Amino acid sequence: MSGYKIDVGKRSRQSDHVYRWDVHYGGEEESVETEYLYCEWDDIVRQFWVKRPIRLAWVTLTASWRALRSGVFAKTFQWSWPAGVTATMPAIAILILLIFGIGLGVAGYLLIGILGLLGGLAIGVALLWLAYQLEQKFNLTWVGRILSFHEREEQSRTHVLDRRRDAFGDLLKARIADGGVDEIMVVGHSYGAALAIAVMSRALDDLPDDAPTLSLLTVGQTVMWLAWLPEAGAMRDEIAAVAESDSVDWVDISAPPDGACFALVDPYTAIGDRNTERHNPKLLNAKFHEIMPEEEFAKPSRNWMRLHFQYIMAGARTGDYDYFAITAGPQTLADRFAHRPTVRDFTRLRRGRMKAVR
Repeated sequence: MSGYKIDVGKRSRQSDHVYRWDVHYGGEEESVETEYLYCEWDDIVRQFWVKRPIRLAWVTLTASWRALRSGVFAKTFQWSWPAGVTATMPAIAILILLIFGIGLGVAGYLLIGILGLLGGLAIGVALLWLAYQLEQKFNLTWVGRILSFHEREEQSRTHVLDRRRDAFGDLLKARIADGGVDEIMVVGHSYGAALAIAVMSRALDDLPDDAPTLSLLTVGQTVMWLAWLPEAGAMRDEIAAVAESDSVDWVDISAPPDGACFALVDPYTAIGDRNTERHNPKLLNAKFHEIMPEEEFAKPSRNWMRLHFQYIMAGARTGDYDYFAITAGPQTLADRFAHRPTVRDFTRLRRGRMKAVR
């Protein structure tokens, strides 16, 4: 459909937590060889990922309370109200169900005594179970889980995620030193955007004069949910280091219909910097309406989780955003989007004084 062919080679393990495979891009005029390195960290998430329903409800409520108390949710609504709804909806739903269930129990007790109390509580438990089944389908509590994961990992004595960031940073520095390539691109999706920024920041010191073009692509990023946490000073420093660097081309791509990301919000601006002369990051709209099937993009049938993963999926129609051409094609990231200006004047999803910030 797009006029090129991609051949994907066999996957192999390069080292602990790093897989590699080769990709050959064949277009009408050019062919490109790309080495893909997949840096895994899901094993860390699994150590802190809650599965039991009661524990999940507790973790969601406590993590949401800490985010509310620290101002993360307030800032989220200021910068992107859809992201605010996504972040707060799980805790609100759990609280409503709990209050409704307890209310049924109290009402039943007042009407017919103990049997009414037990019946009301039974209905409340059934509603909670129904909510859990809906959560399994719609993943309503993933934000609470992620906030809880981040806090628990930051508070742990092992700091295993920090060590993994350092290892990936060393891998990037070694690949830069090896040379022999035109471009090295680091890609991060959703929460992974925070790790991609962290890895890139670790490689910016003492770059060789003949270093290849360095590119950073963040898509569907949720960086601010983490960067606004009081204990996330290191992350804020990493965002600043990459945003202020002239050695890397950072493009951040998002879609306003995606309520699970901070659409067209500059992470560095959101944590406090107001220097609009920076070229990093370039903010671009993915324009999913151009590449998704109309029936899947239509609002009545829209699957928000499907939308959030469209960034790393093939499109059904040709468009400016093409993940595979971006990551395997002949143009560098900066060259591919050189014709599009950064979008810093999109404030439709903001509230209050943040509408005036660029």
